[in-house]
Amino acid sequence: MEDKNNIFINLNEVINNTIEGILIIEEGFIKNINHSLLEILGYEKKDELIDKLATGILIPTSKEKFIKYNEKLFQEISLITKDGNIIPVIIKIKNLNYQNKDYKMVFILDLSELKEKEKMVIHQSKLSAMGEMISMIAHQWRQPLSTISSMLTRIKLKNDMNKLDKIFLDNMLSDMNKYIQYMSTTIDDFRNFFTIDSKKELLSLNEIVLSASKMLEKTFLSQNIKIEITNKELTKINLPKNELIQVVLNILNNAKDAFLEKNISNSIIKISFEEERNQQKIFIEDNAGGISENIISKIFNPYFSTKTKKNGSGLGLYICKNILEKDNLGDIEVSNIENGTIFIITINKN
Repeated sequence: MEDKNNIFINLNEVINNTIEGILIIEEGFIKNINHSLLEILGYEKKDELIDKLATGILIPTSKEKFIKYNEKLFQEISLITKDGNIIPVIIKIKNLNYQNKDYKMVFILDLSELKEKEKMVIHQSKLSAMGEMISMIAHQWRQPLSTISSMLTRIKLKNDMNKLDKIFLDNMLSDMNKYIQYMSTTIDDFRNFFTIDSKKELLSLNEIVLSASKMLEKTFLSQNIKIEITNKELTKINLPKNELIQVVLNILNNAKDAFLEKNISNSIIKISFEEERNQQKIFIEDNAGGISENIISKIFNPYFSTKTKKNGSGLGLYICKNILEKDNLGDIEVSNIENGTIFIITINKN
């Protein structure tokens, strides 16, 4: 009778010449492993893993996550290497029956490089927004700096005329200090946004929107764009603050660009909130004329831009969707309404 292990001997030549990692498992124990997966895991010999529990190297995520690739669904999990490093991977499992025994063949694809590129794209998107942010800081600082300069001129003039009294000087210094504190607060708002640390904080979506609108307030007012926020008390949940601010900023800036390109008068952005049992939502609507039905389904695609002045990278809304879908945080959708567009940001409370 053919040796029951022949199945593994016969498969060795096939599985060892594949790019993806392959495991063959029987009742939870590893029965075979190919060279590609050994290399990913940092092991030199199969004997180090054969007949060991598969759970020693396969780590399921706390929530089932699936990736669609070539019309097929793959589950996303993690591997733990010999050195204890965690590697993100996607797997596909096939049932295998040989000599009345059931096995599972697990196909494994390393996502490390893809995840690093994903992080780089998100970071580059932030950097590309920095130029516009610096312009906003300059705009918000211009009036305080001009006022402080004028106050210093008045102090010098009075001093030159020997008319500088203590009350006048104290009042001037107090006012200047207020302007400097305002400028310091402004720079803190932007500095916090650009920090790399994206840890989650217990806060509400109202705070996210308020932070984003505050950063744009002066610039929008100078361009006659109003932001109307209809607040609603929402439950505080653990959220990645900076990443969600980036999402809201992208949408608000896109609306601003649409207003300017189309010369819309009475430009208004309305923001409202809704809370359901398992979700919270932000509604951001504008009256910028809407998006052509021919392209509205494509606006979340990478490198797709509706900006006619060629000053858009086409990554802004793609990054928004990427941030929200990562770790099952939520989702974003868009549709046309009368005279404009509405974006709906959905956040999963769990």
